[in-house]
Amino acid sequence: MAAEARFKFSHPIHVIFRDLDGMRHVNHAVYLSYAEAARSLYWMHVTGIQSLEEFDFVLVELTARYRASAQLHDRLVVSCGVTELRRSSFLMEYEMRDAATGKLVFEMTSVQVMYDYATGQVLPISDERRRQVEGFEGRSLSSSRE
Repeated sequence: MAAEARFKFSHPIHVIFRDLDGMRHVNHAVYLSYAEAARSLYWMHVTGIQSLEEFDFVLVELTARYRASAQLHDRLVVSCGVTELRRSSFLMEYEMRDAATGKLVFEMTSVQVMYDYATGQVLPISDERRRQVEGFEGRSLSSSRE
């Protein structure tokens, strides 16, 4: 399935020298940073938050699948979206593709938990956040699972 049909949010990445490892391809950990950038921009876009202090979740789990290597000067597109809203957590899926060829380079899933940084407490997902995410994604994402 093409990224455009599967995801409503995408972010371009230009591979620079700093991203490479000794094998001359993008280091495995850098893909996680690319995904983090897309996740943060997605959340800001969908919820309207403007600052670091407004972030209201923590990352608690991720699964990465490396499909092909990216090289210096490659242009990638990182696409992502929320796929499930639980009581206090939500799931996201990501994929990175070569912008020129469409070749799948990387896939990831992650679990985030709503979190109050001031109190250090896990929070339920608010009705407002559910409306924002489901409105952006264009479908119901609620699940009875935690």
